[in-house]
Amino acid sequence: MIGMIEFLVENPIVLVPLLLIIAVFLFAVIKKLLKLLAIATIAGVLYVLLVDYFG
Repeated sequence: MIGMIEFLVENPIVLVPLLLIIAVFLFAVIKKLLKLLAIATIAGVLYVLLVDYFG
């Protein structure tokens, strides 16, 4: 494992594309989680309003 890290540090031509791929993947995951959080928040607010209105 340490040998692979040393190889990547010594060869930035390999490291930069790898870091870009990881960054894009993390961005996609965070974007999807934020979308789910927004949907859950809206659903929760609508549920509370519905219970207050009819309850």
